[in-house]
Amino acid sequence: MRMTVSELILGLLFVLQTGIGVLGNTFLLITYATTACTAQALRPTHLILTNLAVANLLVLLFKGIPQMMYIWGVTNILGNIACKLVNYIHRTARGLSLCTTCHLSSFQAITISPRTEGWMKLKDTALENISFPCFLCWISNLLTNLFVPIEVQALQHFHNSTKTRIYGLCSSATPKAPDDVVYTILFILPDVVFMGLMAGASVYMVLLLHRHHQRMRYIHTLSTSHRFSPEAKATQTILLLATTFILFYFINSIFTMYNVVLYTSLPWLQHATSFLVACYPTVSPLILMLRDPHGPSFCS
Repeated sequence: MRMTVSELILGLLFVLQTGIGVLGNTFLLITYATTACTAQALRPTHLILTNLAVANLLVLLFKGIPQMMYIWGVTNILGNIACKLVNYIHRTARGLSLCTTCHLSSFQAITISPRTEGWMKLKDTALENISFPCFLCWISNLLTNLFVPIEVQALQHFHNSTKTRIYGLCSSATPKAPDDVVYTILFILPDVVFMGLMAGASVYMVLLLHRHHQRMRYIHTLSTSHRFSPEAKATQTILLLATTFILFYFINSIFTMYNVVLYTSLPWLQHATSFLVACYPTVSPLILMLRDPHGPSFCS
């Protein structure tokens, strides 16, 4: 089948996006692994950032690559089991990316909080148990996405297109009304909770940074007033990550709701949502590397 010019451009965009994202996240994982293996001092956020890189890599591998194959005309290669597995891993990884970014924002908000007795106890607890929220992110997403494989099937196995939604190489039957409500709650509720926590932590960090900047203007001289401490720079980087996630999430949600409400499977809408889903996993390692070209030591 001959591709149109627009399909060719779209295919090249997906190749570029997936390639950059996979290379970026792989580089971060190698950097963190090298730091750990050489017995260098690990920062508290290294585990969180490693978790984030793994989640982003899984999203790109199990969403970006299948969508890229679909655009290039490679279809009907996944069976039912493969479709169920690919969609389950993608949904789990997407939720893990959200949960981990929320964990990173919350942890940094606690880290830069005032050094009062109550906050110091919370800081000590957060440092001592930093691996536990990472574990909870994995378990919660593995469990809440168990419903995903139920309705997913390969393209060659669906018969009635009016009751089927097509997702690239796979499809899913439109669930009945009671089941649809349950699936919608399981789909939206965790996202709403984590997005709310992330937004709250981000606003809190912005207020703290603004207060700190105002205070430093009266303490330091003009020559040093524009220098940022490593802690402030790390906070700005995490704020940038959280803002980027929220931006892409809301844009993607608009397209997704349009698709769900109208029960449509428009090709451009499907490609747009798939591209937006992979934007954060592609951009986040670039943000981390550009903000600190010497490696992950910024998270001090």
